[in-house]
Amino acid sequence: MQVQLAHLNRQAAAERAPHAVAVVPVGACEQHGPHLPLGTDLLVVEHIALTAAGTLAGDPDVLVAPAVPYGYSAYHLPNGPTVSLRTSTLHTVLTDICDSLAQSGFQRIFLLNGHGGNAELVTVVARDIGVRLGILAGAGSYWTMAWDALIDAGAQEHGRLPGHAGAFETALMAALQPDLIGTPPVRPQPFEPNPRGYFRPYHVEDPRAWQGAGFSDDPSAADPQAGARFLAVAAESVAAGLREFAARA
Repeated sequence: MQVQLAHLNRQAAAERAPHAVAVVPVGACEQHGPHLPLGTDLLVVEHIALTAAGTLAGDPDVLVAPAVPYGYSAYHLPNGPTVSLRTSTLHTVLTDICDSLAQSGFQRIFLLNGHGGNAELVTVVARDIGVRLGILAGAGSYWTMAWDALIDAGAQEHGRLPGHAGAFETALMAALQPDLIGTPPVRPQPFEPNPRGYFRPYHVEDPRAWQGAGFSDDPSAADPQAGARFLAVAAESVAAGLREFAARA
């Protein structure tokens, strides 16, 4: 079954829309250290979305819209080439996409996020459109949806989860598209796994946090085989989340 919305003609898309979940992957185009491509978040979230949709095999029916290639990444600009949208612009872009999908007949829309800087905003958009349009709207970052499974798979043993251009993301890209990776730099530093990891009881915006290397932990600790396992675990967890989401309708 075709899972890419852009590959359907208008009749096929219109027939499936009322019963399908439209998934919109949201990525970024930003510096990822000296070794990873700018599109790392985009490539990873799009792969996970398509793999999850394929895994579901129509139960429920999931159609993956073309991924949004830009996010909020202004804090990465000091460390290298980055294309960022203002949060207000990103909110407008995602809202327009969801409005269009709803007008096209979709009653269930899920924003699947692949970049930390977008995390809060995709949730706000889902809340806004759900209330305003009266549809089922959801949002989540792939690593939060797969958090427990990724921890069980060892994703936090050598670096931060999800981190930025560190061991975790480097492992994902080494498994996904190794031809796009340069030699990972070595950044020796003490690292103590923290089960809470990404989650904090409050938000802190500290511009100084990204000054310097532009990656969060030692990329040389990445394991390509582990990366393939992490991708599979993430896709499986996202698939389970989409199935649960669809069942609420």
